[in-house]
Amino acid sequence: MSTEPESRPHVVLWGVAKPPNAPSSSGFCQKLEVFLRFSGISYEVGETVPMKAPKGKVPFADIKHDGKTVTIPDSHFIIRYLIENGLIKDPDTVAGLTTVQKGKSRAWQAYIEELLYPAIVRDRWYIDENYAVTAEEIFGSMAWPVRPIISWFFRWRVMKSIWNVGMGRHSQEEAQSLQKEAFEALEARMSGHLYFHDGEQPTGIDLIIYGFLANTLATSGNPYWADMVLRSPTLLAFIKRMTTLLFPEYKLLLHRIEEADGLN
Repeated sequence: MSTEPESRPHVVLWGVAKPPNAPSSSGFCQKLEVFLRFSGISYEVGETVPMKAPKGKVPFADIKHDGKTVTIPDSHFIIRYLIENGLIKDPDTVAGLTTVQKGKSRAWQAYIEELLYPAIVRDRWYIDENYAVTAEEIFGSMAWPVRPIISWFFRWRVMKSIWNVGMGRHSQEEAQSLQKEAFEALEARMSGHLYFHDGEQPTGIDLIIYGFLANTLATSGNPYWADMVLRSPTLLAFIKRMTTLLFPEYKLLLHRIEEADGLN
């Protein structure tokens, strides 16, 4: 009989195709990978499409632990499952956050995920010149004539989703004004702090903020938002700090940050 210990927990993160050594084109997939990398749990990234996901969206995860495999959809519930089952530590608990601090984190998470990110995604897919860039980045390696068909289908699907959550009903000027408000609020909140709650280590909201910032700087499809971030020494320092800590292989992202630093 084998005396080897049971295999350690392992996560398969299923998301959209991901370029090597670069953030995912999905903010929520990137958010989840940031949590997995920070936690130290064993994981790998698998490629799929939203139509194959349990809830029709990515990410979802196959979590192997205690002799079983559990499939969990949605980044928020994946992270919660991992914490509640003792597979990763809760960064907020480790940092000793108070109930009030946790509430502030949750409010900012909702602000970023439910308002800011949809406004940015709207720019990528609704504005023709941005869509051309986004489509080339995501589908450029596909063969003709499959590429334009798949690209059109995903544009239609994303635009429908953005419309349904309400962001697509705003004008371009209105959606970008929401981005500007969020940028100014985030820059003010992070100014003078290493991390969101002014501690010595990242908490959950730092991982979320970083995940979405890395996602938005890894593409040229959201220039309005990226231009504001690249002009902010505060946010650039935060992104550089987190990238160096968690994803030093993101050489192109680090190069873009350093270039922007030189111009500020």
